[in-house]
Amino acid sequence: MLSTSFIVYFIATILLTITMLLVSHLLNPKVATRTNNEPFESGIVGQGSTDIRWNINYFLVAISFVIFDIEAVFLYVWSIVVMEAGWHGFFITSFFIFILLTALLYEIKQGAFLWGEKIPVKTVHNPLSREA
Repeated sequence: MLSTSFIVYFIATILLTITMLLVSHLLNPKVATRTNNEPFESGIVGQGSTDIRWNINYFLVAISFVIFDIEAVFLYVWSIVVMEAGWHGFFITSFFIFILLTALLYEIKQGAFLWGEKIPVKTVHNPLSREA
């Protein structure tokens, strides 16, 4: 059986969504001009090309941040219930930390944190190539 509070919450969510869509539609300018179709960031008109080559280290650091940020969230929750989790929770958490430590060591081995250095490209010999 659905509770009254859930029904009120569901109806309020639907009404709020419809209201936001309706207000957005009413306030939207109807005439399409050249400046309306131009992308902008915080009211600043963009200049130059958007074809920028990002260094792969940027993405490796971003992925590392997400991984270890999630680790911090899980460990915070575990620290709250550490007494109730007992030894079973301790071993599970130790296994979780071991997997993340393995991932960190792998990233270090791959050179993910060598920010200012050029990573040497490994050449692989292809036996099927026509070069002799």
